[in-house]
Amino acid sequence: MGQKIFGAVESRTPGLTHAKRALYQLSYNPKPDRPQIGPVSGARVRQLLKQQSTIRHHQAWTSQRRVKRAIPDIEDVEWNSTLAYVHDRHAVFTFYSNSKDTHQRTHHIKKLHGMLPTLNSMQARKPNLYPTCVCRRCELEKEDNDHVWKCPSAAETTTEIWKEAMGKINEWGVQATNSYNAARKREYKRAVDRGRQVPRPVPIHWWPPSDADHVRGFSSIGGARAVHSGSPALDRDEKPMWNVSDLLRGITPLSMLTEWSAVFRTPMSIAKTVLHKFVGYLEAQASELIWKPRCSATIAWEQTQGISAKDKTSKYTGPRATIVAQSQVLDRTATGGWCTEEFGL
Repeated sequence: MGQKIFGAVESRTPGLTHAKRALYQLSYNPKPDRPQIGPVSGARVRQLLKQQSTIRHHQAWTSQRRVKRAIPDIEDVEWNSTLAYVHDRHAVFTFYSNSKDTHQRTHHIKKLHGMLPTLNSMQARKPNLYPTCVCRRCELEKEDNDHVWKCPSAAETTTEIWKEAMGKINEWGVQATNSYNAARKREYKRAVDRGRQVPRPVPIHWWPPSDADHVRGFSSIGGARAVHSGSPALDRDEKPMWNVSDLLRGITPLSMLTEWSAVFRTPMSIAKTVLHKFVGYLEAQASELIWKPRCSATIAWEQTQGISAKDKTSKYTGPRATIVAQSQVLDRTATGGWCTEEFGL
């Protein structure tokens, strides 16, 4: 019955192949070191209906123009890890939320969509208040969602965050390996208790990667070699699919997961756990050490310009600026009061 239901939905929903693949990432927890599989015959209809709803919502979301602009290589995203950051890596059990979690979730969504309230979007929305959109930290380039993470003033901070995250990989690797071995032992015990004859699992060991292994593991990420070494370095690819700024936004690339699994010489599930924690650390620290100082610098400049919080939320009726793409012109409901309310600064 499960296959029939999915077949019926697939016949009525164009472009479902990508959504089904994403659903398998989001919904299934395969046994250790076994390939992920889709729904099987005899699965509960109610669960399948929920999965179909997940497919449709995910397909509709990834089809939005703003998502395609913000994440060009959408087929190479590991969605389970990427979307976990939206809810601060906690499962959602209720429709109710407190103010702090709501602000954090709004920030994560805007960062993932490339819709943070940067100066270019603020100038486009209220040109009467913002005579310029030059970054208030480096004062060299126009500030957009890409510049925020690549700003020269944030380069040293990015390197420090990266080195701290790299220093935690062995700790995360040991934890992930222990959890993997414990899960296999539990599976073995359940099988024996049911009277099945199965081979005893052989424990997996974590071997600390060398520096050369690390470089090879993130070689597909543009700018990663330079950040890792702390000095200019050529990328492996002339036009890399991903950049360090994408990791700072919380995007977990599938291609990086594949490379790390080969470098660590571990099952994919262990590499996935380590990469999830690595990108999660970068994302959290980038918000704390790059975005918040940026907000403080921008607010200080706004005060010198006489721009108040009330001015930023008042309706503007004059001509609109056309210096930014449409995706950067944010709705009032999406801005959350710009950066003054973003982190309560």
